Amino acid sequence: MDTAVPPERTPPSLAARFREPPGFQWGTFVTESGASLRWGHFPNPDADKTCVLVGGFAEFIEKYFETARDFAARNFDVWCLDWQGQGASDRWTENPTRPRAREYERDADTLAKFIEARTPAGKPRLLVAHSMGGAIALLCLSLTPGIVDAAVLSAPMLGLPLPPIVHLLARMYARMMTKLGFANHFIPGAGPWKARENLCAANSRASTDAERCLLQREWFTFDPQLRVDGPTFGWIDAAFALTTRLRNPAVLRRIMTPILLGSAQRELFVNPSAHRRAAKYLPHCQLVAFPGGKHELFHESDSVRGPWFEAIDAFSAAHLHPSPQSRKPHAD
Repeated sequence: MDTAVPPERTPPSLAARFREPPGFQWGTFVTESGASLRWGHFPNPDADKTCVLVGGFAEFIEKYFETARDFAARNFDVWCLDWQGQGASDRWTENPTRPRAREYERDADTLAKFIEARTPAGKPRLLVAHSMGGAIALLCLSLTPGIVDAAVLSAPMLGLPLPPIVHLLARMYARMMTKLGFANHFIPGAGPWKARENLCAANSRASTDAERCLLQREWFTFDPQLRVDGPTFGWIDAAFALTTRLRNPAVLRRIMTPILLGSAQRELFVNPSAHRRAAKYLPHCQLVAFPGGKHELFHESDSVRGPWFEAIDAFSAAHLHPSPQSRKPHAD
């Protein structure tokens, strides 16, 4: 079922490239469990390939308008999806902005079914995913071989940036608190979302770009329904379980999909060493590291984002080959 979304809602502070592209379409994808997930579509009638773009924890489609434009300019038909509990997808009735323990197999299955339902089988499919979305994408590729022709993963959540002993203790603590009934309580240091008035490129944990580092704050301030609060014990417990699962070499070795893995080195959210480890076991993985980049490669400064897209362009040219039927004839 497709559902119309009200006209453009954009924070007035944002530059034109961060606003909803002309012709952008909105709709709803209903999962097998009955949840309604919001999708966005930037149609490109001349496209010879399809891109499905999903974000990370607390993210939403609007944050990726610029990136959607960039993929459309590269001859992709672009689809986006808000994860359940985020963006304008279905949320919980009580405390709707508070994250719960994610059912990652459900998310991976939903992603596969969305790709099958919305993207034509006759055109090459590229899955583009960031952070938590990257971890879900890997699980999806493991459980649904052949669902896409290639995947681009930006700083996937394959491990948290903690020393081994701290990681072990944090996982045990999250598991204990979840079992004791505190799954929906915030972890220490987390809480309801608050706007950082002094946020800038210098103190941003996600980006060194003066404008892109403000995108999430501007959208959350402008549209409170998009907000997601800090992590809860249930959320972090499920995240630990997923990252442990994706450490299994047997899980990674059976993913035959070509993968481009972008790894920021100034990380505060995920562990770059987990990227290097995963790249060793994934049969067809190209790892690209960005020493000057923070977590959000698609929202980084042009000095990082430009080379990241150059790597994506070369990767796409090598692995996405439109069939003759999907190519538009050229005039003589």
